[in-house]
Amino acid sequence: MDLYPLFLRLNGRRVVVVGAGSVGARKIGELCAAGADVLVVAQEATAEVGALAERGEIALVRRAFADSDLDGAWLVIAATNDTQVNRAIAAAAEARRLFCNAVDDPPNASAFFGAVLRRPPFLVAISSSGELPALSRLLRVVLESALPEERWIVAARALRTRWKAEGTPMGERFAELVRAIAEPISGETKPRGA
Repeated sequence: MDLYPLFLRLNGRRVVVVGAGSVGARKIGELCAAGADVLVVAQEATAEVGALAERGEIALVRRAFADSDLDGAWLVIAATNDTQVNRAIAAAAEARRLFCNAVDDPPNASAFFGAVLRRPPFLVAISSSGELPALSRLLRVVLESALPEERWIVAARALRTRWKAEGTPMGERFAELVRAIAEPISGETKPRGA
């Protein structure tokens, strides 16, 4: 399956999550962290999801899914363990031209979440197209150990600032960055010729 990787800015945008069990709760937490306006539709909810609703961090509607729940949404997550319900959610999303992530149900999904690794300013997501989520998670752990040290990030930021100010051509930047991170750095990267 060919997928197009994409990172979404969901701050203030409505995301509908149908289902509020343990998997749904994890997705809801991630969406809240991204600043999404989260509407949860579920007949039952974990205590964690209930607490989020009580604090006003999400809207929780305790009933079965209705197509109209998707009005005004940017993204839909079907986090139920019922394939028929997921199929109905996916069909309603498709009719509204909304992407739908059906958790652990690839045939009913038009969007897939990756295993995510955050080390600012880096955000790495790994996807197996919904086929091998556990292996995606393992790859995330392996990649985490390969991400740059803080000193690399400091060096890269300092170099980029200087490159922009000096108009350094793109072709010259990579080799200089490699040299800068290959030797121990204390504080900011020294300017060339210093």
